[in-house]
Parts: sequence; C-alpha cells; structure tokens
Amino acid sequence: MREFPVILFLDFDGVLHPVGGVPERQRMGKLPLLEALLREPGLEGVGIVISSTWRVIHTAAQLRSLFAPDMRERVLGCTPQLEQHRTPHRRYEDISAWLRAHPAIREWVALDDDFHGFAPEAHARTVFTNSDTGLTPRDIDVLRARLLQAAGADA
Repeated sequence: MREFPVILFLDFDGVLHPVGGVPERQRMGKLPLLEALLREPGLEGVGIVISSTWRVIHTAAQLRSLFAPDMRERVLGCTPQLEQHRTPHRRYEDISAWLRAHPAIREWVALDDDFHGFAPEAHARTVFTNSDTGLTPRDIDVLRARLLQAAGADA
C-alpha cells in the first residue's frame, strides 16, 4: 500500500453535502470539488481517512467506492469507533486514536462541520464548513493552504 505523508480526516454530512434531508442525487455532491483539489500538484501525497459517522453503518470498502476510481487508493480507511469518549470533542478523540495507531503520521488536516467536535488545540488543523451549505470554493482555498503547509512541513 502506498504511503501518504499527510492525512485528510474527512467528514461527509455538512461537508460533502448539506446536513438534513438531501435528495439522493445531491448526496456527496461536493465530492468532485474535493477530489479536484486533491489532484492538484503538491497534493498527491495526501491520503484520506474517513471520520464521518457513515463509518458506523458502512464498511471502509463501501465508503471507498463512493470516490472516483483514481482517488480510491488514497482512502486508507476510517477512524476507530471509540466505545467511550473522555471529552465532548468526540471527533478529535477518534482522530487522535487513529493517529496513536499510526505514529509515523505527523501531518494531518481535518475537514468537518462540527466545530464542537474538536478540541481548541485542533482548530488550527481543521477546516470547518457550514453544515447548511457544505464545502464551498472558499473552504477549498483554506483547505488547499492548510494541506500545502502540512505537505511542506513534511518535506
């Protein structure tokens, strides 16, 4: 399996589509925008770990199949489903558990709409979307800068 020096922890609801009753045809509607970003020069070394609650009812293989064929090898799996959380920052705890299991990974960025799911110390590594709109071009610009910074820090 290919190694990725930077990991993007990816949420779905509120990121790849708005939260709420989204028609089937709009589900994951923002994924092509994200995939286009990840194809840009300098971002080929970004792997994806799914932190979305979708990981609870879908297998990693099912979630990987939602991505374009050229992106699927970059989807490394999912964060663990912790039985207990010690803080209200559940998403960050799940990500931290994945990072502890993969100590070689030093650079990461999260893309999420749940501001309260992250401890304040993780906010500089997280791009927060508006859950009513999902990913926007402005969010992409911020995410690009954070990922390029992380990729540069690894070099």
